[in-house]
Amino acid sequence: MAAPLKLTALLPGFQHDLDALPDLATKKMALDMLVLVRDGKIAGVKLDSRVGTGDLGDCRKLYFDPDGSGKPRYRLVYRYTPDEIHAVAVEAVAVGRRANLDAYQRAIANLGR
Repeated sequence: MAAPLKLTALLPGFQHDLDALPDLATKKMALDMLVLVRDGKIAGVKLDSRVGTGDLGDCRKLYFDPDGSGKPRYRLVYRYTPDEIHAVAVEAVAVGRRANLDAYQRAIANLGR
């Protein structure tokens, strides 16, 4: 069995995004989703470049909601990056609401694009 990927959250804006989530359950679920990605248990949908969001072609997205009823209200944006020790690491890019492309706008800002 391959070792899990390294999980990084080095983008300065990611902690701010996490702190902006409405409650502890939502924050915990966002971090739990990152652990599942790191462990290879889930993989998000690859993003691309769009007029409304900018170029996020090197990123992936996952939807989540601790409420569990109806359409998920939050997005987690992450990407795989090269790492010195591991072949690949998971980098947390942004987390936010799905509404008004909030998570994507946070991702563009956090990536400095």
